[in-house]
Amino acid sequence: MAPSSRVWLITGCSSGFGLQLAKIAAARGDRVLAASRRPDNIEELAGQKNIRLVRLDHNEDLDKIKSAVNDIISVYGTIDIVVNNAAYVQMGTIEEASPEETLRQFQANLFGPLNLYRAVLPHLRSRGRGTLVTIGSMAAWYTMSSCNLYNASKAALRWATIGLAEEVKGFGIEHCLVEPGFFRTALLKPGANLAGTPPSTRLMAYSDINAVADENLRKYHGKQLGNPTKGAEIIYDVATSTGVAEGKPLPGFLPLGSDASREISKSPHLTWDAIDEWRSISALSDFPAGA
Repeated sequence: MAPSSRVWLITGCSSGFGLQLAKIAAARGDRVLAASRRPDNIEELAGQKNIRLVRLDHNEDLDKIKSAVNDIISVYGTIDIVVNNAAYVQMGTIEEASPEETLRQFQANLFGPLNLYRAVLPHLRSRGRGTLVTIGSMAAWYTMSSCNLYNASKAALRWATIGLAEEVKGFGIEHCLVEPGFFRTALLKPGANLAGTPPSTRLMAYSDINAVADENLRKYHGKQLGNPTKGAEIIYDVATSTGVAEGKPLPGFLPLGSDASREISKSPHLTWDAIDEWRSISALSDFPAGA
């Protein structure tokens, strides 16, 4: 093992970007701590060179996460790059989804990832360097009926981690928010990373909305534009300034996939149009100049 090889901690390694990124980093000579709530179930990574399967559930209490992270750090004595990847999609309209379902969505997609950073930052600060990579979503930029809890959780993750990046940069710690478009991962697979409100709590008033959302997800799953292996290769290159990102500094924000670039670019235009339309009326709320 080359002494300069990086050590990655990657969450959500049972499928999708986590699984592909773990394999790519290991194949390129880096050491990978592949984290999952049930690491024994990741047969695809078991026994692979440069990969250690570790247990980490970011939905647990912060003290348990800190203890798990300390154990994980002890495997190689350090961590260089942390990839916050684990997430799921909660289906159902706002009215239909229970408070418990809402909390679970934000726990998995926002509170848990932030707690992971809280657990690992003391180690990175003590070293004076480190790289954080947050896997968000282009969904943070728009609404989508019957998926708005997921979109809202990713929007909150966007701003919380962008703010975190400003707070930790003085310690030599860099952060990149990756916001992918639709990739052919298990994220939209029913029963895997997709949870729906049970039929007993669905409301007839939203039957048309839910039918369209359900059909769209069925239509998208398995036909997404993005290739997760190629996407993971780009994430690796960007996080390490190698390959297609050779010599480039770590970006604070990376839309991943042509659909992400297209959809995210719509939001600033819509925002600007609203500001421009209401600018003069909005200004009526100001005190007069000099008052």
